[in-house]
Amino acid sequence: MNFNENLADLRKRLDALGVDALLVAMNNFYGNFRETLSGIAQISGFTGSNGRAIVSRDAAILSVDGRYTKQAEEQTNRALWQVRQYPEFDINAIAAETVKPGQKLAIGAFSVTYKSYLRLKELSEKVGFSLQVLEECPLFSPEKSRDQVYLMNEVDAEESRKSKIDRLKQTLLGGEAVLLTDAAVVGWAFGVRIAPTTDKCVLPNCVAFIPGVGKPKLFCDLPLHGACDDFDFADISEFESVMNAQERVAVKIDFSRTPLHFPNILERNGFSVKSSDVSYGSFEAIKNKTEIRNLRTAAERASLSFIRTLAFAENANNTSEQEIADFFENDLRQYDNFVSLSFNSISAFRSSSALVHYVPKTCGNKNVASDGLLLFDAGAHFTNATTDMTRTVYRGNNPDDELRKIYSTVLRSIIMYSSMKFPDKSKACYLDAIARFFIWHKGYDYQFGTGHGVGSFGNVHEHPRISPTSSEEITENMVTTVEPGIYREDFGIRMENMLLTRASGKLGFVEFETLNFIPFCRKLIERSMFSNFELEWLNRYHQTVYTKFAGELRDDALALEWLKKNTEEI
Repeated sequence: MNFNENLADLRKRLDALGVDALLVAMNNFYGNFRETLSGIAQISGFTGSNGRAIVSRDAAILSVDGRYTKQAEEQTNRALWQVRQYPEFDINAIAAETVKPGQKLAIGAFSVTYKSYLRLKELSEKVGFSLQVLEECPLFSPEKSRDQVYLMNEVDAEESRKSKIDRLKQTLLGGEAVLLTDAAVVGWAFGVRIAPTTDKCVLPNCVAFIPGVGKPKLFCDLPLHGACDDFDFADISEFESVMNAQERVAVKIDFSRTPLHFPNILERNGFSVKSSDVSYGSFEAIKNKTEIRNLRTAAERASLSFIRTLAFAENANNTSEQEIADFFENDLRQYDNFVSLSFNSISAFRSSSALVHYVPKTCGNKNVASDGLLLFDAGAHFTNATTDMTRTVYRGNNPDDELRKIYSTVLRSIIMYSSMKFPDKSKACYLDAIARFFIWHKGYDYQFGTGHGVGSFGNVHEHPRISPTSSEEITENMVTTVEPGIYREDFGIRMENMLLTRASGKLGFVEFETLNFIPFCRKLIERSMFSNFELEWLNRYHQTVYTKFAGELRDDALALEWLKKNTEEI
């Protein structure tokens, strides 16, 4: 693909559209990122999952979050593109810099959230430029889901769809309704999935309208396989006509997650739109007993495949980053309920590990045949649960002292975070700061969140978000990740565990239980940096890992030997 020609072609289309600049987003019509549908990738070559760009006749500015700054700089033509780091350079800042008074900025109704639109509208009035809303981006058309949409077995969810929908209705006042556009929430409430999945996204493109009284409406871009009495089903193209038949009520939406397309339709048809005062993401974030049991099993199965993969990666004489990623996926196929990877595995050797979201297929594919760091981040979809885990290991026997110290700093952060007790419903931003304590103390930081919720065969990234800006509350029965790291120009070190929040022995406090069982890299641990408490935690964890998997690996000499070495008492 010739990205430079695509950018030039887009600029020619500005005249046809009668505009001076165009906002280009990562996501498709429904907010679900897929690499093949990224408009930014088509015109710049940047393959990350979070970015925003504005293209005018004489400027092209790409803004990404801290995970992707280095990757964006490497993948784009710097003679044509300016790369900025979000949020310091958000869309409004770029628009104010790029679009002059009297000019016109085009935005896509499907790729701009209602919140972003309102902020851009306010800016346009202040600066003196105008906005033109496009229903389709000149780069690509709204995506269709693949294959078919089906209803999950309620046995795997424990709670019925009707019960979930009724719980959502209880948040409404008389005469109100809610429009859900968050794929994770819709998938949780209505129990819909794509089958068979052909890539990493198992949630279909759909939105849901839930009135306070009456049957909910689920809109999707493919027919539903089967039938359900709990809701009415319609094609997404019928959204406006179906809504025209509804009573005009106040509709709650999440301004920050709802594409402009939907409130536009609601408002021009006489509905009032109001910001939701409820975090609907908290509904799918709190797991029931069945979901927790399924997540435990999935985490154990993925851990065993992880161990085999790391043993292979450390001992292979001549392999590649992609072959290591393929080894993990192939090993998972032994499980009958394995569906697919939950994201493209990050298999990053040596300098590749400096890119937070390096993927061999899109960023290059290094040969792995020498000593050095390997960062491996991978997850799996099973038919009833999803996983996400990361380890950094060292090929060879003599890592230098600096690597050992940096690795041990990140590991101490994992231990400190995982072993703490904290007041129930503490804000996620408080926990985020605790995870950064040792890393900040050494003068480092990481430009991404500390963790995120993990779905029950849904999105690998869902509520809650554990980051410096997240005010979401962390409470019992949530499954989240902890994934601190230290990144430099020449390498990166990160580790990630899945954690269950459970009641602790102290009234009103909760604690974490680690769900995955993968040894940390024994060669990279600097014992002198750890307190007795931390060493006890680490040795106890490693003993649990060895006891759990030694028997299952008895016929795999390579993996068993790797397990023994990396679970030895420190």
